[in-house]
Amino acid sequence: MASDDVPLVVETSGSVTPIKRSAYTNVDVDRELIVRAQGGDSSAQAAIVEQFSPMVFRLIGRFFRVREDVEDIAQDVFIKLLTRFDQVRPDDNFPGWLARVTVNTCYDELRRTQRRRTAMETYGPELSKDRSSASPEADSFDRLRAGLQALDPKLRIPLVLKEVEEMSVEEISRTMALTQTNIKVRLFRARKKLAKFLGEKE
Repeated sequence: MASDDVPLVVETSGSVTPIKRSAYTNVDVDRELIVRAQGGDSSAQAAIVEQFSPMVFRLIGRFFRVREDVEDIAQDVFIKLLTRFDQVRPDDNFPGWLARVTVNTCYDELRRTQRRRTAMETYGPELSKDRSSASPEADSFDRLRAGLQALDPKLRIPLVLKEVEEMSVEEISRTMALTQTNIKVRLFRARKKLAKFLGEKE
């Protein structure tokens, strides 16, 4: 599954701009900039936020499609960054640490969203599902998106990171702070559930 095949990126002008994955997996981080930021230098903190905004927005955009949601979650991520600079080790992989914070923030919000959706489906009004005018291509994308959204967040996140972000199992393992075996099991279950969902919708 190529990254362009799954319509999960926030497609809008402004700060939510897709970039190549290599742009944040091989980012050169100024160690002194991090040290200054940890010391309370606001200009250094602003420079780090500006440098890593594309990475943060892109990752969030893989899981949330509404611009306002992406911006709200990004703001939450950067608040966590600014309040947790003491946890950062200047000589360690800062982009990886920030990616982990971003993914964890997305995971928490996905779980809240899932609970809200379940409540709406149980107690909310029935919505019209007339899609007779939709094209086959649009319907196919909608089924794929619905299938991904139906997955438990703990399965959806590694699947999207693997198939859309094209991260290796080792990278996902570090990002999610799980063993590679655990990641492989979750990927297997996610693919199986997604295939079953799509098969039932045919």
